[in-house]
Amino acid sequence: MKLKSIGRKLISPLSVILATSIPMSSALALGIVSRSCAPAGAQESISVDWGFKKNLLWTASSHYRNGAILHTTNTVNNAGSQNGWEYTWRSYAGHFGSEFWYGSVVGHHWRNDSGFISFLGNSYASDCNLRQWGTR
Repeated sequence: MKLKSIGRKLISPLSVILATSIPMSSALALGIVSRSCAPAGAQESISVDWGFKKNLLWTASSHYRNGAILHTTNTVNNAGSQNGWEYTWRSYAGHFGSEFWYGSVVGHHWRNDSGFISFLGNSYASDCNLRQWGTR
């Protein structure tokens, strides 16, 4: 009798851990990052699925210099987008090879899952941000 009750106590927490960890594995593949990288001429924000799974993603990148906003770019201007939503594993907004200065970049990242729009978060950078590449 005691053995059965101990087994139930062990199985119950284990099943909760397994049930909650399985759906999280796909969510952990999504990453967001921004960079302000003078050597590369990059002022950019990127939403990326490291599992290479395509999602409907929308990304915007606001660029600041000396504390003043210069402009905001987003995925509306990208080829193949529908109102800025791109069905891709990597959504990019920004400039590469054209803005050779350090400033601040704020990225805004969204995902559309069958009409349910979720905010993935904001990303911030004032340097090349290479140690935080695509993590949350």
